[in-house]
Amino acid sequence: MNDKIKIGSLNRSVMLKTISITESDTGEDVPLEVNFKQVWASLDDLSGSEDADGKIIALNVRKYVIRYIKEVVISGVEMLVVDEDGTYNITSVQQLGRKNFLLLKCRKRE
Repeated sequence: MNDKIKIGSLNRSVMLKTISITESDTGEDVPLEVNFKQVWASLDDLSGSEDADGKIIALNVRKYVIRYIKEVVISGVEMLVVDEDGTYNITSVQQLGRKNFLLLKCRKRE
């Protein structure tokens, strides 16, 4: 990826969500998706397939670049990215530049 990111490349609107644990009527802990922030992102789709133990496994991996958000740096791996193609778990957050952009590596939620 280039060292310089052009702001015009952030052309995809995505929703960042957090997961909160709430208690149901029966006292059971239930995960609840809560909208955190709507952001503009660039997308790099790294989807493919992999042969493991003679089986074909579809991998749906993506990289999103967004503007720097402090809360995403702190707890990004506990967040979700939702775009028009589905919901993705954030597996890692990498800072690009000095508080300019973030690279989110994501995997399709199953």
